[in-house]
Amino acid sequence: MLETSDTPTAIADEPFNRDDIKGFSADDVEAGQAICKMLSAFFGYTVLVMALSTYITYRWVFGG
Repeated sequence: MLETSDTPTAIADEPFNRDDIKGFSADDVEAGQAICKMLSAFFGYTVLVMALSTYITYRWVFGG
């Protein structure tokens, strides 16, 4: 069995201070809002294209 003298040490200090954590939180909120806007735009685009293709198909099938 191989024994090593290296033992994991706990980091006493936090890697980020409170200002960094607040900045990360603000960035997360901003990213969430941007993703929400993009998904809403993609949904609206999908509904628009679906309605247009339905109309074109209807006109093609039943003559216009």
